[in-house]
Amino acid sequence: MLRKSIVLLAVVFSTLSFAGEKLNICMDKNLWYPFTFVESGKASGLHIDIITKALTDLGYEVNYKPLPWKRCVASAKEGKFDAIAVASYKDKRAEFLNFPADAATSKKSIERVMQVEYSVVTVAEEAYEFGGDVSTIPEPVRVPRGYSVGDGLKEQGVKVDDGASGDEKNIQKLLRLGKGSVVTLPQIIELLSLKDAYKNKLYVSKKPVKSKSYYLPFSKKSKISTTEQSKIWKEIAKVRTDSVFMEKATAKY
Repeated sequence: MLRKSIVLLAVVFSTLSFAGEKLNICMDKNLWYPFTFVESGKASGLHIDIITKALTDLGYEVNYKPLPWKRCVASAKEGKFDAIAVASYKDKRAEFLNFPADAATSKKSIERVMQVEYSVVTVAEEAYEFGGDVSTIPEPVRVPRGYSVGDGLKEQGVKVDDGASGDEKNIQKLLRLGKGSVVTLPQIIELLSLKDAYKNKLYVSKKPVKSKSYYLPFSKKSKISTTEQSKIWKEIAKVRTDSVFMEKATAKY
C-alpha cells in the first residue's frame, strides 16, 4: 500500500513540475498568413492556435515574442527563448534546436505542427507554371532572408535573392521590376490581392515548388526537459488531428 502511494505521489509531482510553467517562444514577425502573423501586436495564426491549445492543455503558460526571423533563430540558439513557432528542419538548426525524431527523414512528420506548401509567384502577364524543374523558375527567385526554402533552391543552383525581410517586400520588388519571381505561400497572395496595389497583378503557379513540415523546435538550452518536449510534440499532433478544433480554428482565417 505504501509503495502504491509513493508511486502515485511521484506521478502527481511529476505532473505538477511543469504545470503552470511559462514557456517563452519567439516567432517570425513577417506576414506568413494564415499560419503565423502579428495582429494588434500579438501572435496570431493557425500554427499559433495549434501550439497554444497543446501547451495550455498540458498546463503551460505561453508568452510569444514576434521578432525578425534571423534574430528569433539566433536568440533561441543562445537560450533566450525556449522554442520557435515555427521552423522547418535543417541540419544546421538541429545543432542548437531539438526537433521530433523523424524530422530529418520524414517528408510529412507525424509530430509536425502542420504541412506547408510553397508556390512560385510571377507577374500576371507572365503566368508561369511550375512543372517540377526548378531551373525553369524565372530568376531571380525572391525568398525572405533566412528562410530554408531559399537555401534549398540555392543548393539546386537557382539564383536566389534573399535580401528582403518579408514576402510583401519581395512582391513589391517583383511588381516594380517586372521580372523574376517570388516563392511564397499561396494564402499570402490571396490576402495581398485584396489590396488595390496587388489585385489582378500576380499569378500563382498551380503546382507547389516545395512541401515542408513545420515544427515547434526547442532550444537545446531550454529549461524544458527532452521528455517534456516529446510530450508537447505528441500533444501538438493530437490537436492537429482534432477535426472539430481544426475546423473552428481554420474558419477564423
